[in-house]
Amino acid sequence: MLSIRLRLTLWYTFVLMIALIGFAAVIFIGGAWQLQSTTDREIQTIARQLTGPLLRGEDPLVVDTSYRLLTLDGQIIRSSGLPARRIPISVEALEAARQGRSWRETVRTPLVPPDVTQADSGLWLSAVLAPPVRVLSVPLGRPPRAILQVGKVEADLLRLRTLLITTLVGALALGLPLAALGGWWLAGRALAPVRAMVETANRIEAENLAERLPEPKHNDELGHLARTFNQLLDRLQAAFQRERRFTADIAHDLRTPLALIKSNIEVALNRPRSAEELRATLIEANGQIDRLSSLLDAALMLARVDSGQLQAHFTMLDLSELLTDLVETSAVYAQEEFGQSLTCEISAQLWVRGDRDYLTRLFLNLLDNAMQYTPAGGTIRVTAAATAGQITVTVADTGPGIAAEDLAHIFDRFYRGDKARTSDGRDHVGLGLSIAQVIAHAHGGEITAESTPGQGSRFTVRLPRVTPG
Repeated sequence: MLSIRLRLTLWYTFVLMIALIGFAAVIFIGGAWQLQSTTDREIQTIARQLTGPLLRGEDPLVVDTSYRLLTLDGQIIRSSGLPARRIPISVEALEAARQGRSWRETVRTPLVPPDVTQADSGLWLSAVLAPPVRVLSVPLGRPPRAILQVGKVEADLLRLRTLLITTLVGALALGLPLAALGGWWLAGRALAPVRAMVETANRIEAENLAERLPEPKHNDELGHLARTFNQLLDRLQAAFQRERRFTADIAHDLRTPLALIKSNIEVALNRPRSAEELRATLIEANGQIDRLSSLLDAALMLARVDSGQLQAHFTMLDLSELLTDLVETSAVYAQEEFGQSLTCEISAQLWVRGDRDYLTRLFLNLLDNAMQYTPAGGTIRVTAAATAGQITVTVADTGPGIAAEDLAHIFDRFYRGDKARTSDGRDHVGLGLSIAQVIAHAHGGEITAESTPGQGSRFTVRLPRVTPG
């Protein structure tokens, strides 16, 4: 497989060769046309000078002129300068003369008479090396009684052809090697940034993803390639960091409940326990197992999202009905468990296209988050309305609010803000808002958060609205 540098060099050389040949061909064609036009004018003038005397049967006064006089059937009457045996008489010239028309043509005079016996290769060489002769055939008289042929050897054309061939061969012999060397050098300079990129890319591994490709100073295609690849490395580094953080966080969150379960069981086994004590131990273990199950379920869902395997069954769904049911169910729980008031203001006929289970989980996560951070006696308010082709659902609480440094990270996985903000003192996993955001994005929507410390928080979900039917 040829390298790019070698291929570019070959292309440079080939293009130069084609350009030189094409330039020589243009010059030759243009020069030949100009020379032939000049020759045609000259022999036309000579033919007019010869026509009068020949028609009167007189000898022409023109000297150094190659001409011959023919009958209408091609028999030579007289000849001066045009070798009778070497200049062929074309059928087209005879036919044109019989019709009273002039005829111009270029013929070649064989180096030897055509009746001399020689090999085929000798005949071919003789024809190729023969000098071209420009011949003008003019009918004499009206109606035509004879044919006058005036010819001139195109020596200038021969000299032009020889000069161009010699110049072209010299240019190719000298220019192509120089072009190849220059092309090799230029290709090496142009591809030098690529070699630097390759060397750097070979050094980049999972342990040093912070290293970046060198970017050329010029804003050209290679610079754009380097910047694009560096942006890819930025995304890969961020993804690796998220995976590492995710692995570390989930390992920590798995270890804590397992350690508590093991500790409770060991304490229970140290000495005989009453039925009530064993029951309390089992209840505690069951709670930790529920926490483990919830954590694994959330982690599995996020893993499916990351791998593009989240399976959602989208149908026409009345969001008003779904939200009303969730608020009615959660209001009792919030009042009994946390002493909180949960109210709502939900417009009717809010239709979306979505998965009922996932949307239920989205809004339950938001409600659970609000209940966690709203103190006893606080209020949680849910509103839903249609605005500008979309449905806007807000969940607002009267909790302590979210600090500015935490607000930018609340949708990050396993992120937990200040534990003092929680109303129940529970150790939460930190995946609820991440899952809610994933579900919103899967439905073509978004979640935003606003908060003022000391005044509560507001989470807003926007989903595309559809028309039933």
